[in-house]
Amino acid sequence: MTAAVPTDSAAVEVRGLVKRYDKVEALRGVDLTVRRGEMFALLGPNGAGKTTLFSILATLRAPTAGTARVLGHDVVTDRDAVRRSMGIVFQEPAIEQRLTGRDNLLLMGLFYGLGSAAARQRAAELLKQLDLADAADRPAKNLSGGQRRKLELARALVTDPQILFLDEATVGLDVDARRGFWAQVRGLAATGRTVFFTTHYMEEAEVADRIALIDHGQIVALDTPQALKTRVGGGVIRLQTEDNARARGWLTEHGLAPEAGGQEIMLVHADPAAVLPELLRTLPVKVQRVEVHEPSLEDVFLKLTGRGFDGETPVPAGRPGGRNGGAA
Repeated sequence: MTAAVPTDSAAVEVRGLVKRYDKVEALRGVDLTVRRGEMFALLGPNGAGKTTLFSILATLRAPTAGTARVLGHDVVTDRDAVRRSMGIVFQEPAIEQRLTGRDNLLLMGLFYGLGSAAARQRAAELLKQLDLADAADRPAKNLSGGQRRKLELARALVTDPQILFLDEATVGLDVDARRGFWAQVRGLAATGRTVFFTTHYMEEAEVADRIALIDHGQIVALDTPQALKTRVGGGVIRLQTEDNARARGWLTEHGLAPEAGGQEIMLVHADPAAVLPELLRTLPVKVQRVEVHEPSLEDVFLKLTGRGFDGETPVPAGRPGGRNGGAA
């Protein structure tokens, strides 16, 4: 699945990684290479294995089988070396809410062994770099959601790490706050720092140099955002009808081969605009909604796995739609 990359240019190397929790296999033989200086996204629905893989790379969990190396260090046998070289932003808040922005950064610097003067200087540098001057002397609990997440990012940068791990770092933020956060991260990546992040927001993954799509503990595709979308081919028509099961059967009979999905019908066609008028005129059920667009990463995921990010599963033609109870 991954292209061959020389070891000395790899920030992350994962080979045959397996993680089991009792009878649940969260990761099933993952192979992955992330280049140094790359902004790399791990994209998948909730329950796909993103956080498990992230936690192993960040030395928070040990694999059941296989190996993982970060900047040449084994995550199990060289755990301390990995931790010294990385910064991390968790999905759950890790800043001290009662302390000011400046004191949060100062405290982190002291934890990592910086002297008082050096810690203060580093805190001042990061407050300026991430446009957090307004947060410097205010308790974290009084900051906006976007400011708190930027403070989490600043906290992860106190030791000037070579690699930055971000786990669903913008959950709960509004669109504008998410865009601001990723603009800051992209600027950090532009300086040569490696960024590895997990997300289930497709628009966030688009900022990455490469994306790995993960489902049920396996990497199902890995490429640049544009290259992944070209796998769909042509354009996409999405339909919602009064009887999707009947519509699917009719489309299949007429050679239009709808993709799998439960709540709506997805068709891939080389020229959607040309075929759509005739389709709407002859389809034997009422069309309630229609959408035509360029392929998206969710379309890629649906085509490769037969389900959407919300857990929709394939629905055979002629059978009523339904939902899968959850992801592995």
